[in-house]
Amino acid sequence: MHKNQHDAIAKIQNIIDSKNLNSISFDDSITKTYFFHKLTLIAKTPTIYLDFDLLYSGYVASMILGKAENVSVYQLTQESIKDTFVNLMDRISLEQHTVIIDSLNGFFTILADQKESGRIVNSLVMLLVSAAQNTNSPIILGSISKFKKDEGWILSAIGRHVIEIDDMNTISIRKQNSHLQITQTDHLNTQKLSLSTFDLDLI
Repeated sequence: MHKNQHDAIAKIQNIIDSKNLNSISFDDSITKTYFFHKLTLIAKTPTIYLDFDLLYSGYVASMILGKAENVSVYQLTQESIKDTFVNLMDRISLEQHTVIIDSLNGFFTILADQKESGRIVNSLVMLLVSAAQNTNSPIILGSISKFKKDEGWILSAIGRHVIEIDDMNTISIRKQNSHLQITQTDHLNTQKLSLSTFDLDLI
């Protein structure tokens, strides 16, 4: 990993470690997947990767990306969500983990035929956050989303709102030519931190 990349991702990791819930928005799925891959490589705690999009799992299976030994990957279905979340709540309430939810878009898609999908998704994420407080485990909620002035962060192609609570980190990662622009904002989308790193390579 290029030193500039490592330093930028390490700074983001420090921000993530400061809160139990972290929302990270991206322009596209590939950037999201590679960025989360980089996070798993430098994570100091065991990582639980909830792969709703199946992109990360596909890259690992085809050996485009390597998986660190401390990463547990879950490919969730509508039928397995409840039992998986109950199991994970037990795990992270007893031992510190990093939990990556990839992605909120995929989570909603899996539950698309459920009338109460919004309530189910919000409830499960907040239960996970509640359990994470026992061990100070960071939960990372990835999404493909855009900020709209009068509506906040909205999931692309779905139109659902990204989960927001008062005590959380909000980060956006956008491609700009050969760089990634990483920005941390508050609940009003006012910039708190901005840094740039080289585009992610494929290692």
